[in-house]
Amino acid sequence: MKQSLENISFYVIGLFIMTLGISATIVSGLGASPLDALNVGLTEQFGLTVGSWEFIGGIVLVFLNAWIQKGKPSYFSIVTALITGICIDFWLFTLWQVWEPSTLFLEGIILCAGLVLLGLGISIYLHSNLALIPVDGLMIALHERFGLRLALAKTLAGTFILMLALIAGGPVGIGTFIVVLLVGPVIAFFHRYIRQLKQKIDRYVYST
Repeated sequence: MKQSLENISFYVIGLFIMTLGISATIVSGLGASPLDALNVGLTEQFGLTVGSWEFIGGIVLVFLNAWIQKGKPSYFSIVTALITGICIDFWLFTLWQVWEPSTLFLEGIILCAGLVLLGLGISIYLHSNLALIPVDGLMIALHERFGLRLALAKTLAGTFILMLALIAGGPVGIGTFIVVLLVGPVIAFFHRYIRQLKQKIDRYVYST
């Protein structure tokens, strides 16, 4: 029971921080990640909120991943997509309604802050050992179904989504490529610290 509560805490806190980072990259105006750029483009083209498209896209990806792997859909990943979508809209309609960057310098600061928060949040949620975000599930599906290296599978998945974002007219810019290139190293940087923190929490929880 204690382990379940700990994992759920890491899961929720990680997604909350991660979505703050996502919303910051969107508001920066310099370009969001391919998936977030796609969601913004769909919002501008067809309406609904960015978070709504995050959820809809998550459902599509869950079933696409299941089809690629010839297995059952990961329904908990749909829950992850729902929580992610709700949190993205929460940040966009609260914090960023109050203030938005007005100069290129501030846009750069917000982009960098978003990148750091994105990497930190992903690192925390991954340590929960719960459901993957559907877009990460696509990478795993390609890796397991076709035997592709994870790096190649991630590149192919990212390129596919980037093409869709361009078609949808999403905010693809220099920030997009900065996020794509640097989010991995940022996650790796935080990974060992979050692992050490989780180990300390484990020792405290299971010693009481």
